[in-house]
Amino acid sequence: MLVAVLRSMGLGLTAILLSATSALAGGCLHGGECYTKIRQPGVYKTVIQPVVVQPASRHVVHEPAVIGVRDTRVEVQPGRWHAGYSPALYSTIAKPVMVAPAQVTYSHVPAQYRRVHETIVVQPANVAWQHGHDRHGRETLCKVATPAVTRTVERAVMVTPAGKIAHLTPAIYREEARHVLVRPASAHHVYQPAIHQWVARPYVARPARSLVVHSPAVVALEQRHVLARQGGHVWQRSGHGW
Repeated sequence: MLVAVLRSMGLGLTAILLSATSALAGGCLHGGECYTKIRQPGVYKTVIQPVVVQPASRHVVHEPAVIGVRDTRVEVQPGRWHAGYSPALYSTIAKPVMVAPAQVTYSHVPAQYRRVHETIVVQPANVAWQHGHDRHGRETLCKVATPAVTRTVERAVMVTPAGKIAHLTPAIYREEARHVLVRPASAHHVYQPAIHQWVARPYVARPARSLVVHSPAVVALEQRHVLARQGGHVWQRSGHGW
């Protein structure tokens, strides 16, 4: 019985607290979390951005040709060949002519001798063994040298051998007048070189040309306020129900 009374008392207290909380939280009548719909403004920030003040461009510049003058060596008259003829050239000269050729004759020369004396060995020296007896009657054998036997002889020695002596008889010449060719006839060519002179002539030092000049873009920096986050309505948690 007591338990039933306490349970009824607790339920009544809970109902009172829930009513009070709902009134404080904006009317959240049910138990749990409560949210309120609110308005949030947009978020802006300042950024530095490049801005094209003047766009890039290009234009064509035409430059005329540059003409100069310089001295040039030119041919006034070309070189050429001239044909010429040279006749034969003769001369009369005295030329020796051989009448009789040279001759060689020989004469005999006997050998030349002289007398010399020479010592010759008739019998050469010799060694012999001679038997004998000494004063006691004993037999002895003695070595006895026999001198050489020589004599002087005379003989003829050749000093100069026999030979022949050459005798040269020179050739016999006489002079005769002869008509001889000194230089044969010939055809020749003579080259006449070209004639040149210096003249002033214009020349193109630099041809005409067109140049494309590119002008870069002019860029400046400026500050801008940009939207970083979009504003709107959001639900914000406002409390709990009891």
